[in-house]
Amino acid sequence: MLVLRLSRLPVPKTNRYVRRRGGRVFKPPRVRNWEVRALWEIKQQYSGEPINRKVAVDIVLTLPNHRRRDIDNMLKSLWDVLEKGGVIADDTLIYEVRTVKRIVRGEEGVLIKIRDFQSIG
Repeated sequence: MLVLRLSRLPVPKTNRYVRRRGGRVFKPPRVRNWEVRALWEIKQQYSGEPINRKVAVDIVLTLPNHRRRDIDNMLKSLWDVLEKGGVIADDTLIYEVRTVKRIVRGEEGVLIKIRDFQSIG
């Protein structure tokens, strides 16, 4: 089992975060800054070959407050960073996902556990 930790919550991936200006696509600084930090943290924790088999992923999102957040958009950003960071070869290899949100006042972060997928039946 591979365990990774990120110090910041993923910036949700929605269409409004990737904009076109003069025909060019760019990411706002908030999104770009989160990706750079997350990639750096991943590289500090994992230097192996990208995982190229079916996996199950357990995610614990630690939220600093009760503000409403959309889990599925945060997960899309997280999958992209795991792929860019060389942890998984392709996010289509994720066959099972378990996600938990927990509120801890003033704290935030992500705990990621990646394990082999065990098919049922």
